[in-house]
Amino acid sequence: MQIDHDAATFDRAAGVPEELRAKADAAPAAVNERPLVFLGILFVTVLVVMAAIIAGNWRLTPMQFSQARMEAVAEAFAAGENYANWDLNIDIRGMRRAHIPLLEETPELIIQGASHWQEASADLIPDVSYYNAHVHRDYYEDLLAVAELLIRHDRVPQTLVLTIRDQTFLPVDRRTDSLWRYIGPEYHDMAQRLGLESHSWVDIFPFADYVGLTSLVSLREKAVQYFTAPMRPGPTKEDKLQTLDVLMPDGSIRWSHEHDAIFTPEWSRAHALENAAARKDAPIVIDPDGVKAIDRLVGLLTEMGVDVVLAHPPFNPIFYNEILGTEYDRGLQRVTAITARIAATHGARVIGSFNPNAVGCSEELYIDMEHSKPACLRILLEQARPQPKTAAIARRPE
Repeated sequence: MQIDHDAATFDRAAGVPEELRAKADAAPAAVNERPLVFLGILFVTVLVVMAAIIAGNWRLTPMQFSQARMEAVAEAFAAGENYANWDLNIDIRGMRRAHIPLLEETPELIIQGASHWQEASADLIPDVSYYNAHVHRDYYEDLLAVAELLIRHDRVPQTLVLTIRDQTFLPVDRRTDSLWRYIGPEYHDMAQRLGLESHSWVDIFPFADYVGLTSLVSLREKAVQYFTAPMRPGPTKEDKLQTLDVLMPDGSIRWSHEHDAIFTPEWSRAHALENAAARKDAPIVIDPDGVKAIDRLVGLLTEMGVDVVLAHPPFNPIFYNEILGTEYDRGLQRVTAITARIAATHGARVIGSFNPNAVGCSEELYIDMEHSKPACLRILLEQARPQPKTAAIARRPE
């Protein structure tokens, strides 16, 4: 007898309840959907956790990422208060952006430059109205950006110091730090004002710092600091604190007692020697576009009637003596020659020197290879003192 296998199979299936057949048919599909559901839940969970980490890092680092916090700092300055913070790793460019518009009057003397000037307070030159507009780790773009702020808000002084240091003209592709990338639209506006082609936003956006917001390790460190610190950042009437550095309304800073304790003569000497060994054979690379930018900036300012002063901040003698005659020293000489040429072209003054012996700053006046203490900075401020012929107020360009 021949058996119809297909018919037998059909008959056996016909004897199975319909709901069971449906479940059996659906089972393979359900098995296939489970990984997709799991992956979807995992993806959403990762997004939520990442968002929480980013939000936590952002909230615990407002002095680097929040312009609103910088405006609060500027308002504290305008109210006659100082502002205490964990350290100086902040968006100081954003702070200048917020504070310069709130200056009650135009100072006679304004300093532009890097952290070499950070301890240059108004009491070093008390008979001159003064503002310290330094930013940390500046390059030529910063000099353009801060000058744009001064022009935009009618705060161009009688005498403006533009600091030209060893790395001022360093090309963008050779820079390893990122604070300079917070220069904002002011740099672009000044470049346009000077007829220069500016960097693209992609070139100057601080991508690495924003990626750093995703770091769980960073969040943990900041959370521990925030919840265990004896004192938290904020406005203060004090100008010297045990654990927090203090930002002053004149633009200068006061180190905490803890930081002061770090800057021993032994620390300073070791830092100077270490950096001299690392740099002495390294050439100083100069971007011609940077030289052109500063040349045009000085030209614009002198046409406005500003007494422009180009300043070279002196190195620690320990560092300087170690690099004499090296490739780095030859690079410093090239920077000095460029500065002299720009000054001669536009009738600007030149003060200071990379050579601390020429300025009169001895090694005990330094906290590391290049950052000098107030006693050395007073010498430079005296050299930058407004001259009688600069009594006319600088005009704002159309």
